[in-house]
Order: sequence, then structure tokens, then C-alpha cells
Amino acid sequence: MSDVKTRISELRKLMKEAGIDVYYIPMSDCHNSEYVASHFKCISFISGFTGSAGHVIVTQDEAWLFADGRYYIQAANQIEGSGITLMKWGRPEIPEPADFLVEQAAGKVLGFDGSVVNANFAKQIGRKAKKVVYDRDLIGEIWTDRPAQNFSETWQMPLEACGETSESKLARIRKELEKAIDDCSYGVKNGTYGYFLNSLDDIAWIFNIRANDIPCNPVAYGFAVISGGIAHLYTNGKGYGKDWYKDDSVEFDNILMDLSRISYDTYRYFTDKGQKIIDIKNPSTLMKGVKNETEIVCLKEALRRDSAVEIKFMKWLKENVGKIEMDEDSVDKYLTGLRAESDMFLDRSFGTIAAYKENAAMMHYAATPETAKKIEAEGMLLVDSGAQYKDGTTDITRTFVLGELTEEEKKAFTLTAVSMLRLLNAKFIEGCRGENVDICAREVMWKEGMDYKCGTGHGVGHILNVHEGPHNIRWSINAAGPSAVFKEGMVVTNEPGVYREGKFGIRTENEMIVVPYMETEDGKFMQFENLTFIPIDLDGIDTKYMTEEDKKLLNDYHKSVYETEKCYLDKETQEWLAEYTKSVF
Repeated sequence: MSDVKTRISELRKLMKEAGIDVYYIPMSDCHNSEYVASHFKCISFISGFTGSAGHVIVTQDEAWLFADGRYYIQAANQIEGSGITLMKWGRPEIPEPADFLVEQAAGKVLGFDGSVVNANFAKQIGRKAKKVVYDRDLIGEIWTDRPAQNFSETWQMPLEACGETSESKLARIRKELEKAIDDCSYGVKNGTYGYFLNSLDDIAWIFNIRANDIPCNPVAYGFAVISGGIAHLYTNGKGYGKDWYKDDSVEFDNILMDLSRISYDTYRYFTDKGQKIIDIKNPSTLMKGVKNETEIVCLKEALRRDSAVEIKFMKWLKENVGKIEMDEDSVDKYLTGLRAESDMFLDRSFGTIAAYKENAAMMHYAATPETAKKIEAEGMLLVDSGAQYKDGTTDITRTFVLGELTEEEKKAFTLTAVSMLRLLNAKFIEGCRGENVDICAREVMWKEGMDYKCGTGHGVGHILNVHEGPHNIRWSINAAGPSAVFKEGMVVTNEPGVYREGKFGIRTENEMIVVPYMETEDGKFMQFENLTFIPIDLDGIDTKYMTEEDKKLLNDYHKSVYETEKCYLDKETQEWLAEYTKSVF
């Protein structure tokens, strides 16, 4: 912790010199990306915390790290002895980071790097501050060996993989932009407009481009301006940089941007010039969330092929554990190697979580070759993994039983399976959101006084970010507001779990897609179609915790797994799969 303490001391010295009382550090980049490359991991540099989400606030006397329920255990371990206070974000007694910042900065000078903070958040946290300094990246000033940004080669998506041309997407977006101007009381009718965009997954989807600028996320660093007649795309070597929005050749009567995604310095550039901004949700976010027929066909094939890889891995693991040397890192490498045998494989879709025994209680645990725990023929191994293929993005979690389980473990394992299967088979009326259907998964847990401190599901991109909005499944409405209404063609994960600090962690995750169910005089009803075909480890199932209907759901699911996947497997693996998909009646 000496390095962290030294860095905080250096930061405080710079703050004092700049007259800044409170300094805010997000886990973000210039595009408000969820996962960021090493160059932008400022929170990790200043605090030692390596999770993918968080907020750090530093004053001359105190420092705080806000981490959500996925990272409580990890964050506590990583900042121990640093002098930083852990704020367990999401607990009733803990305020929202923005609210906490507002009070800390009230009547004082607040500082942050405006290129990595979105405009809405910046406006909120600065509302009581005496002054806001947003043009100083103080972390960058003390981070002398900061990794450089990576710029990779950009490639064009073929139509047979994306299903819609960029010209078609731009035409649809322009209709939404023109509608937004018409609906806006201060928009200039019939004037020119510029839609400013810096979210990388939206840009990749609109222009049908992909790259490898961020690990596991096939996107290219860039910015875009879309107008009625032309689209400006700024990428590395073609206008990319923090001051991209100062292009003198781009002048508009109407400036449109999503203030929840655009950077604060971009927003301030135009408001300081006296121009009014029309705040609009990125139309492409909903558009790309609804997969077209081509994307669905491609994704289904990718997931069936990936499920076969997971089945082969499960067979190898259960047959070899306790017989050969293996640890959390080596099983990750083995599974990635199986995926890489396919000529469709591009990359992992996120860093694999291979967590053995008590390590699995940390939802986003990450092993390293130096810290990987040895795996024995006992307890459970949780593996959350996925891949980027040329035809789709996958995200799959299974918990594997490697030895005798305690009664507590069996109950938790079975209830997790029941939760996943009940949600997978839910029926709901058109117009429902994730907040409406979350109870289908969580009710079986809540009846036992149990809960998992995270959402139940998230959208998945198509050869894009593994986490994607605007829809998700959770019981609470977060600070960003309710999730989007479910639309036919939306892909979403289903991943309940049980996590017990110091003991174990269990998660079972499938991908599914929203499809029609039936239409009656009472309305149109929807359901989920399963996309993942991997067994739920029967060695962890105790049927006394299941109703007869739950048993039927499990049997039906396992029957579909065998029938779907047998053609992807050799005879020996088919026979093994038949045993692990047998009826529990």
C-alpha cells in the first residue's frame, strides 16, 4: 500500500497547488466505456482497486472508494491499509456517489478530468460547488509510466454478419434526430443539425466497423458527427483526439447529444460558445439492442458452437480434476484454447472469471498466474466466460461440482438452477421491462431470505460489448432510470446466483432472446427463447428443493441441450452428455 499512499500524497499536493478541494476520479475513458484499456485505469493507479466499475473521491484529509455489490470483498482486500474508506455502494445506508460528491464539494472547488466524465454526471456533482475545474487530468500528471492508448486496425463488418448497411442505419437515425428537433421547443426549424456521438459501441454499430482498441471489446477509438447530409467519423490518424469537437468545418444551428454519454468537455465547448443543446438518447442504443434476422441467425450458431466448447470443457474438467495439476489460471487457458480452435474465434468477450471455492464469492474475481488457486477434487469451481466470434458474442457461466457438497451448498446450487429456469420460462405481457420480470428469478431466493447483490441479466452486443443496454433485468430502478421495454429480438442474459463470503459462489447463466408468445383479446404476450445449451451440473442438484414443475423445467431444458448439441460432439462426448442431461424424476 506504500505506492498507493505515495500517489495519493502526490495527488493532494497537485490539488493544493491548483486550488482544488475535492477531486473526483471515475472508472471511465473519453467515451464513457464500461470496460477501459490500461491507459484509462486511473482508479487502479490511485487506489489499487482493479474492478471494472467504481468512483474515487479525494480531499486533503480523506479518500473514498465507491464499489458496488459485485466488488465488496475484492475492494476491501485491495484497498486495505491504504487509508481509503470503502463505500459499499448499493447498501441502504450508503449514499449515491453523485449525492456524496455534491455534499463534499458544496461551497468548495471541485476538480475532475472533463474528458472522462459524462455531461449529466458532471452537471449534477458540480451544482453546489463554488467552482468546477474540469480541464486538469491530475492523475495523468503524476502517472509517469502511464500505458499508451492502443490503436488497432479497423475492419468492416460484412453484410452477411450484420444484416444492415451503414447507410440504412444512418437514415433511420436521421429520422429520429429530425423528430427530436421538431419536438424541442427551442430547436431551429429547418435549420442544420449536428448529432455528436462518442460512445464506441454505438459508433461501431452505426458504421459497421470493428477493431481491437479495448481488450475483449471489438471497438475502435473514435468520435462521430452525423448531420442531415453527411457523417463525420474521427478515428486514429483522422482527427481523433480530445479536441475532436473543435473541427472548424462543423457548424450547426442545432446541437444534439446524449448528455448521459457525451463527455463534459464536449458539452462545455458548445455551451460556452452560447449554443443550445438538445439532449437526446442515442437512437442507435435501442436500435442495436434489437437484433435483426441476420444477427439472430448468426448469434444462434455462435452460441450452439460455443455451448459445445463448454460441454467439452466440463467433461475434461470433471474427468481430470484431482488427477492432473490444474489451477484457476490454467483452466481459463484450457477453455480459451478450446474456443480458439475455431476459425471463427476473435477474442474473449471479457476476462474469464475462473473462481474456485471461496474465491467465487467475489463476483468479478480475476486470477493471475501468481495468485491462481490450485483446484482439487472437492468443492465447486465457477467459470464465467465468453467469446467474440465472427458471428456473435457469447457470455456463459456454469458452476461445476468437483466433490462432495455441504447441505448449504446443495441448497444454494439447486435454488440457483431453479431461479434461472423459472425466468427462462416466464411469460409476460408486451410493455414489460426487466424490473417486471426479475421476480421470476429472485422469488425462490427471497422466500428463503436470500438475495444476490447484482442484477439478474444484461443485454449482449452483436460482435460488440458483452454488456449492452438499453434493457436489463434487475428488481430495482437505478440512478439512470428504468430499463427499456422488452422488444422482440432483444438478447439478454439470465444469471442468478448465491455468494457466501469465505465459503463459495454459485452462478448459472444462459443467454436468451425475447420472442412472441401469443396474442389474445387481452393483448400481446412475450416470452424468452433459450440460446445457451450447456448442462446444469446434476451433481449439485438436490430435488427436495424443487417442485414437480421445477423438475420438469430442468428435464425439458436438458433434453433440449442434448438434442441441440449432439451433432457438434463426437460419440464419446455424446454418451457423456447423455448422462449429464438425464431425467431427475
